[in-house]
Formats: sequence, C-alpha cells, structure tokens
Amino acid sequence: MFGKIRLFNWSTAPARRSSAPGQAWILDRNWDRAEGERLLKAKNYAAAETHLAKAIADAEARGHSIARRTHLRLLLAEAQRRQAKLTEEPDLAKLEAAEQTARYAIQIASKGNDKGLYIQCLDVLADIFADEQKFEAVEKAMQESIRLEAAQDRPDPIGMARRVFRLGSARNRLGRSQDAIPVLEKAVKLHESAFGPDHPETGHQLTELGAAYRADGRHAEAQEVLRRAMQIHRKVSGYDSPDAIQALHHLAGSLEDCGDLNGAAEQYESALTYKQRIIGSNLEDLAELQFGLANLHIEWSHFSRARELLSEAASVFARKGGVRQAVTYETLAHVEECSGRYGDAVKQLTLAGKVWEGMRPERTPELIHNMERRIELLLALRRKGEADYLAEKLGTVKQQLEEEIAAGLEKVEPELAQFAPEEETRPARRPAGLRVSLPATN
Repeated sequence: MFGKIRLFNWSTAPARRSSAPGQAWILDRNWDRAEGERLLKAKNYAAAETHLAKAIADAEARGHSIARRTHLRLLLAEAQRRQAKLTEEPDLAKLEAAEQTARYAIQIASKGNDKGLYIQCLDVLADIFADEQKFEAVEKAMQESIRLEAAQDRPDPIGMARRVFRLGSARNRLGRSQDAIPVLEKAVKLHESAFGPDHPETGHQLTELGAAYRADGRHAEAQEVLRRAMQIHRKVSGYDSPDAIQALHHLAGSLEDCGDLNGAAEQYESALTYKQRIIGSNLEDLAELQFGLANLHIEWSHFSRARELLSEAASVFARKGGVRQAVTYETLAHVEECSGRYGDAVKQLTLAGKVWEGMRPERTPELIHNMERRIELLLALRRKGEADYLAEKLGTVKQQLEEEIAAGLEKVEPELAQFAPEEETRPARRPAGLRVSLPATN
C-alpha cells in the first residue's frame, strides 16, 4: 500500500565520464545508488539489493545526511520485501531482513527533526509487518503514524486516508471487526474526498469494509458496499479483474452466510460465464470461482455439477501445486464419498496425500489427517491389507512428527532461557511493542 517510496531528485541516468577528475569521482560514488534505484524500478530486486547495500556503506563512510541515509535504507527494505514475495510462499528470512533494515532507518530518522521522513519509515515498516502477518504490530505502527501526521502543520490527506485504512484492515485481520468497522467507514469517507466516489482506491476501501461487515454479521450493509465496490472495479478494470473478483467472493460469501444460496450461486455463475467467454482470462481466478460454486452445489447435494467444477479447478491448481490443489482433491473425495463412490474417494485422497507429502514438514498434520481418512474408507471397502499397510506408514509419519516437534523445542528452549528472570522474585518484563525509538512530539 505504501510501497512506492518517495524519491529525492537524484538522477538515475548512467553516469557520464568527465574529464575533470573531481567530477568523475563524484559520479562514480553515486553510481551504486542510482543503479539500485533503477533496478528497483525494473523489478530486479536481488541486484537492486546488492547496489543499495553498497550505496549505504558508502553513505555511512562519508557521513551523508540523515535524510539520504534513511532514504537509502527504505529503498533497501523495499527491495528485500519485494524479493520475499516473488515465491508462492513468502521468504520469511528475507522479510526479517527487510524488517531489520526498516528499523535501522527509523533509528536514523529519529535523530533528525523531519517528522515526515519518520512517518514514511513507519509506513514502510507497516508494509513489512503486514506481509509477515504481524497485524498487532501493523496496528501499533499505524496508530503512531496517524498521531504524528495529525500533528503536522499541513497533514497529507491521501497519506492519512491510507493509514486509517491500514489501521482498520489490521484490526479486521485480527478478528476485531467491531473495532475495525468505524475506522474503515472513516477510511471510505477520506478516500471519497481524496480520490472521488468511483475511484478504484475507494473501491478497495469498500471491499475491506464489506468484509468487516460480513464478519460482524451485518450482511445487508456488507452486500450494499460490496455491490458498489464490484461495480467500481468492473467499470474501471473489467469484469474479470482481480479486484472485481475479490469483491464478488465476499458478496457471494455474505449471501451464503445469510442463507441466500441461490443469490450466491447466481453471482458465481455470472462471473464464471463471463470469464469463460474471455480469451486469455486468468485461469486461477476462474478455478477459484469454480471451487466456490462447487461448494454451493455440495450444499444442495448437486454432486454431479460439483464434481465437474472441482475437476476443472483441480487441473488448473495442479500447475503450481500447493495447498489449493490438495484441498480441491480432498473436496472431490468428499463429493465421491457423499455419492457412495468410496473407491473414487480413496483415489482423490491419495492424490491429495501426495501433495501434502511434498509439503512436509510444514503440512505433516494435514498429511496425517488425510491418511487417517483413507484408512477408514479402505476398511469400509474391506481392503484390510491396504489399510494395514497405510496404518504402518501412518505410524512412521506420526513418529517423525513427534521427533520434529522435539527437535524444535530443543532449538527454542536455549533461546527462551535468556528471557527467564534470574530470580523467582523478579517481576516479569513487559514485552516490547515495536521496539523502535519514537521521536518526542510537542
């Protein structure tokens, strides 16, 4: 959300060689910074990180200004954060590196008097926290950022609108929809004033507000704002745009939650029909629509239609594998079991099991649950030999899981020991919040 970092008026053009030795030296030492910015814009994040790290080392060695040193670290943090998101599963180590870089930037900025620069650091840190799913930290960062922005002589209305939205979104992600709704309602009004009522930015706020209404059980209000968000995104970006599909998913979910299954199915069917007519549509979006619609048909016991939709979705999800593929196979197994086709259910569970197997150790619990269900079905089919063989494998997997848990505890316990009080009578320390030094405000 705050991903685009404001750039100083530094040239990103390649340095020209000058006949003057002093000028050539100045251009050479600025090259890493300029090249890092260029590569960041070109989405070559790994190379950008290398050049920006060199530029930071040079800036520190030469004692550059607080603003320049802070800005370089914010660019480096952004390069690291973007790298972490290049894979389907975020690179947690790279996100941790980005967080530490942003914290260093905050420490440097706190030594100066530029509150705007400090606020920008908080915004970047909040982006990283959001990617790490640390929504309590996002909430704290945004509360401080909003407080500092409000104290400015001329607060930035667009920046304030985005921070208010981020605060409400964090609370909604924490399951506190009642706390999130008033903040998100304010965010919608701020975005309408800053961008207009039909702007895509306003549409994003409406989608998040609709999701919060839905979580709080306020379905009439949820459906009203979600329909409006969907219309905005369809008008600006098209019926099959990711933003329009996201609003549709929430709308269909709200309709389903309040018992209007026909209304939910109508939304899925209309979007599905439209996407199937478009050449070059995003197949993953199409598969997610098929999966959602299939679950409604399962509710109605329309197993033939559910099987058809799930089979098509599974073929798309199989391209990347992962959780969605495994869950789709297991949902297909449920359909087959409900249809009395236990043999086919075992086949689908076996396919899902292979996917979970490839995602160990993180998905070992899912694999165990899958194997237990397969054993139950095999026994129901009187295929005792296969059930016994699978039970032996299950015992091995469970033992491996216990060993993995024990190894994890052995690794964590020494790290926890440093936080233990030296004496039993010593009161426990309060946990640190953002662990950053905030500038004093008047």
